[in-house]
Order: sequence, then structure tokens, then C-alpha cells
Amino acid sequence: MKNTKFYFPLIVIIAIIFSCSEIKDEITMPETVSIHGKESMIITALGFHGRQLVDGKMESCKQCHASDYTGGTALVSCSSGNCHPAINVHTQNIMNTSSHEFHGRFIANTNWNMSLCTQCHGAGYSGGIVSPTCNNCHNNPGGPEACNTCHGDFLNPQRVSPPRSLNNGLTTDVPGVGAHLAHLTNVKIGQNVQCMECHTVPSYFGSPGHIDNSPRAEVQFASFTSSGVGTPSYNFANYKCNNTYCHGSFEFLKSNSQYPFAYIEDKIVGSNYNPTWNKVDGTEAACGTCHGLPPQGHMSSELRSCATCHQGVVNDRGVIIDPTKHINGKIDVFGN
Repeated sequence: MKNTKFYFPLIVIIAIIFSCSEIKDEITMPETVSIHGKESMIITALGFHGRQLVDGKMESCKQCHASDYTGGTALVSCSSGNCHPAINVHTQNIMNTSSHEFHGRFIANTNWNMSLCTQCHGAGYSGGIVSPTCNNCHNNPGGPEACNTCHGDFLNPQRVSPPRSLNNGLTTDVPGVGAHLAHLTNVKIGQNVQCMECHTVPSYFGSPGHIDNSPRAEVQFASFTSSGVGTPSYNFANYKCNNTYCHGSFEFLKSNSQYPFAYIEDKIVGSNYNPTWNKVDGTEAACGTCHGLPPQGHMSSELRSCATCHQGVVNDRGVIIDPTKHINGKIDVFGN
């Protein structure tokens, strides 16, 4: 009986050992737990944890650190402090442009803080320590910091103005799109307007004032737009431009003219029209909008008679034939 009492616990212990062994075989342990060695946080070491993700297997980190890397069962957050504040963008939808988890939307929501990207992808976005390069997709000069990444045409580095706007707007009724193309390309009644005529154009992504806390691009009119009467401005509440030379804020004095016979008042003035920026149906720049036909203070004449004096500018049907001589800051008379 004594021997029986001695062997019974031994048999139980052996059974438990075999049972645990079988359970162990069934458990799938995280494959990446081996990276957590003494060198895992030393960035220059071969054992640095970032170097173990060369195949981009971010999913394996989630086994212990949770799907958003905030701690999980490991109780160690990857996104806290100064480590990886942007790491939670790395979901399966990171490249899905229609998803709210698309990396571009994430960056926009951080006010375009690109330093969050460079922590892993390197200062030139070419891969950093072992992270994938961003420049395969962002292959224009400047990589992700190219102007047309955030606004304009992503596939055309020569077109950096909206559409597309910062909020991905494509239609002219969106204020961020508005009449950009109508001013910048193929203008029919004047010269194409340059970006710097309405904005301070940054020389690089990090230029002072480019990325700030304002929700939209500032409108700061330059010399040509400001060459008329009054100070030009843009009203963000009703989307109207005010006091701009190109929309009729001008005056030409009779006392300064070589052709005083054309004046019936002391000066010829424009209508100082206030166009609505996001109304792009042709009515905001129609003939007779920015100045009368004829302009106020000008001798009486019909539209078809304009070509008599303003030769080379307009034809006998009132059509502008040389946009470089119209809305150019001076009165072109008799071919001069």
C-alpha cells in the first residue's frame, strides 16, 4: 500500500507533463517575439526591432501590441511618447484611397506633419532604416513633398493648382477649386494669371507660412492685381474678390492721357465688379462686366467701333483678338 501511494502521484505528474507538452504543440506563439532581445531598442544594432520588419510584416506586431499598437496583451504601446506616434496608420487600408484609413487622409488630419513619416521612411522618404520607400509612388521631384501631392493633379507635376483641392474637391463650386483653371490656363480675354498673383508661393514644403494652423490657403494679392483703385481682398464668407484691377478696379485720368478727346469726364473708370470665385459659368468675366460699353467717362461709341481706336486689341465685332493687350495695366490705342 505504501508503494502504491508513492507511485500514484508520480503517474499523475507524468500525465500532466505529457498533457502540457501536447498543449504547447497546439499553441501558435508570435513569430516575432524573438526580436525582443537586448539590442531591440538600439537603432544601430543588427537586432534593432525595426530591422526585423524588412518584409513589412507589421501584422505580426499586432499579436502582442494590439491592432492599433497601443499596448494589447504586451501592455507596451508602440505609439506612445516619441517612438511611433504615426504607426496606427499602418492598417490594411493604408493604400486604399477611398478608405478613411488611407495614409493621405491620416497625414491631412495631422496638418500635413510629414515628420511623422520620416521617422521610419527616412528624411528623403527612400526607406529609412528598413521601411519601404515612398518614392516608388511619389516619383516626382520632391517625392511626397511635391506640390501636386496635396493639390493639383497627382499624375502631372506641371499642374499644381486645383482641381484637386486640399479636401479632394474636383468641381468648380467647391471654393478650394473655384476658378483656378479659368485664371491659370487658356484665358481668352487676357494673359494667364500666375499663382503668385494671389498667393505667396512657397519655395519648398517647409517654407514659413506654407503649412500653418489656418484651414485654407491665404489670399495675398500681388502688384498687378493691386494696381487699380483701393486695396484688393478676398471674402471667405461669400467667396468674392473685391477691388481687383483685373475686374474693373481702375481709373485713367484725362490729365495723363495723350488722347483727351476720348474723355467726357476727368477720368475713365471701371465698374469695380466683385466676381464670385466659385461661379464659373462665364458670367463673372463677360464683356461689359468689368467696365461699361463704353466705360464710364469715355466718349460714346458702339462696341463694334472699339476697333477704330483700339486696333489690334479688339475686332469690329467686339471680340478680343490679342489678350496680351487687354487687362494689361494700360490703354492700348492706335496699335501702341
